[in-house]
Amino acid sequence: MPQPPQPPDRPPSSPAGGGRGRDRRRKFLVVGAAVAALLATGAGVWAAVGYDGGRSDAGPRTRDTGRAGRHTDAVPTGPSGGTGTTSGRHGGESGPDPARRPGDARVLFRKPAPQAPSTGADIPGFWVMDGYVVKSVQNRVIAYGDHGEPKWTVKLRDSVCAVPESPTDGKVVIAYRGGGKDGCGRLALIDLDKGVKLWDRRAPYAAPSAPGAPTPGAATQGASTPNALNAPNAFTASGGDHLGMGLAQSGDLVGLSWYGGSAVLKVDDGRQVTPGAPGPGCGVDGFAGGRALLRAYSCDDGTAGLQRINTSTDEVSWTYRVRKGYKVSTIFSTAPVVVALADDHHKSGGVLALSDRGKRRSTLDLGKRSYQPECGLDLFGTKLGGCRGVAVSSDTLYLPTELTLTRDGRPSSEIHAFDLRTGERKWAAKVPGRMLFPLSVEGGDLIAYEEPTDRTAGSVVGIGTGGGRPRTLLRLPSATRVAEAGLASATRVYRNGVFYIASDRLTGSGAPEEMIMAFCR
Repeated sequence: MPQPPQPPDRPPSSPAGGGRGRDRRRKFLVVGAAVAALLATGAGVWAAVGYDGGRSDAGPRTRDTGRAGRHTDAVPTGPSGGTGTTSGRHGGESGPDPARRPGDARVLFRKPAPQAPSTGADIPGFWVMDGYVVKSVQNRVIAYGDHGEPKWTVKLRDSVCAVPESPTDGKVVIAYRGGGKDGCGRLALIDLDKGVKLWDRRAPYAAPSAPGAPTPGAATQGASTPNALNAPNAFTASGGDHLGMGLAQSGDLVGLSWYGGSAVLKVDDGRQVTPGAPGPGCGVDGFAGGRALLRAYSCDDGTAGLQRINTSTDEVSWTYRVRKGYKVSTIFSTAPVVVALADDHHKSGGVLALSDRGKRRSTLDLGKRSYQPECGLDLFGTKLGGCRGVAVSSDTLYLPTELTLTRDGRPSSEIHAFDLRTGERKWAAKVPGRMLFPLSVEGGDLIAYEEPTDRTAGSVVGIGTGGGRPRTLLRLPSATRVAEAGLASATRVYRNGVFYIASDRLTGSGAPEEMIMAFCR
């Protein structure tokens, strides 16, 4: 349905922010010619948010993790082949608790990572539940209790390759490798409360010949027709490969997007639903889930937009049309809605906040700074949600700035808080010589992670609604600093006074690696 004219959402242009590449443990989405260089080396990437699209003249210092691989051991094993955990001596490193300084956090448990091929391996998926956590690793989904004891295990046919950020009602749809030419072509619904697999089937992969037509060999049905962006007819039912599979879950719906197609399924039974096509000549770019399900699309005529899908009626609730020449490149939050725009050359179009009815609420005034949340490697542009290093409350967006160097050469970054009602910056917080990384908002306060340095372990800090100097909530022990700093990519969650670090990527270097570390007071 056509919308009434809205004020232009273009922010005033400003020069690029300064600074050098970020710490090698974090990943950026680079733009332009730098993509080819990163693909050649297998390096990680970052997402830069700024009116100029971020710097591309100096790439970040990144760990060379190589291509994603997979490992098919029967069970995840520690560095020595055992299934060990928790505190005590591990991989030649002294047990953390005996080396605790006064005020250091206590290690609840540590889980060693399984061995990985020399090319490395992705192990996405980590969810904090009530009294336990769940980690997907290779071809298993495993729950661990408060002290690291195994609670249950669900085995799959092959390695997990894509997961949504948030489960709903204790259930999560995951994607795993389909075998043969299909790299990420099977779906399974896991009950995270009971530790059982409720259904398992092939992902949709071809456009149906008619609405409701069945997809051969699958209980689910066909996907939306690929648009020009997604290389029409690149993958077909006879040899489709779900490259770049992205999942986003909200309520009883899960959105799937991959290079060549997309689909929306019911979580409960895997049945495909049809919220309606974005429009003639348009294709779906990706989804973001959580408190709401959003779908971004772009069209052959250079127009694009964002839609909210009602998870109760399976219909489009509203459509926001982006100014011509730009599209939604990143979805920071689905409720409230906060998105970043970019053009086909990856030049940033700013950050917008929308109302719950899909009207423009504000355009953030980013000024002359560049902001670099961790959004991961997304070569096909199908994973629009799930950026880390971003936190959102009902009226505030928290973004980390790009790295700068202090006078003595130490890397440093700030967290800036933006008012979603006005778009203006409210305050800035920093710790000289430390990298700050927003995690979440609890009780109105921002929870952030102070990354480790070459000499000091990381910390969890809190920042009040009015800003000010961060206060320490958990100071991680120095004995785990090397393991903490050595993670190629990780999910970090602070919940009820416990801080979890879960690896998303194994380097395959041959050195011991951690899969999960949990800390508390």
